[in-house]
Amino acid sequence: MALDSALIDGKRLPLAEATLPVTDEGVARGDGAFETVGVWGGRPFRPDAHLARLAASLAAIGLPAADTAVLRREMGELLEGVDGDAALRVYATGSGTRVLTLTAQPSRLPARHLVPQPAPWIRPLGTYGPAGAKTMSYMPNMAATRAAQAAGGDDALLVSLEGVVLEGPTFCVLWVRDGVVHTPAVDLGVVDSVSRRALVELAVEAGLDAVEGRWKLDELAGASEFLVCSSVRPLIAARLVGDLELPDDAPVRDRLGAALDARRRGG
Repeated sequence: MALDSALIDGKRLPLAEATLPVTDEGVARGDGAFETVGVWGGRPFRPDAHLARLAASLAAIGLPAADTAVLRREMGELLEGVDGDAALRVYATGSGTRVLTLTAQPSRLPARHLVPQPAPWIRPLGTYGPAGAKTMSYMPNMAATRAAQAAGGDDALLVSLEGVVLEGPTFCVLWVRDGVVHTPAVDLGVVDSVSRRALVELAVEAGLDAVEGRWKLDELAGASEFLVCSSVRPLIAARLVGDLELPDDAPVRDRLGAALDARRRGG
């Protein structure tokens, strides 16, 4: 199947003809959960991890579980004959609609300048049910990106009301300080990023120390690299994070970025 294709409840359609009724809860209320699976050289990267996270998100927001076996089969149908890079998205809406789309990976500005933005909607796990779920209600994230761009940045760095560094609107973040890779802990309520998990694994394999925890924005001082990644983008080193200027040289980015690309492509 070519790119720009979709399956809606198992019915195959060109993407331009794939529509949902305005009464579907995913459209009307943003009610549902989704996953974006990176496809690299025709290979989906860690699809089972994405399906497990979709199941966890649906459970967190009180929606019925999706049929994982059906989704796995339909993902295979969409990817049949694909040998390039792509974005495979899986949606399960509050109306019970199952949607899969296959498109080219989105073109974005490199997130080299991040402007901190408050994220009151991201709260620690256990404080309310949907904390940490990857839902279809992304309006706050997109508004944060627009606010950061209005302030002259490329994208936002989301920060809790307490000043704790969280994540990007559509990406995970890591940084290097004193040779140690740091990343926000999942229990802060950030999305349990598949890319972040892979990068932490690769850092350990490369002999680097990697720690997850809770750090405030001012504790980024002294970082030598600040890294951005998602399922459909490479590992990028930011140059400016708030008032923190970072060097152009990013040896950890170079090392882990190459390892991640090889892992994504089956190496």
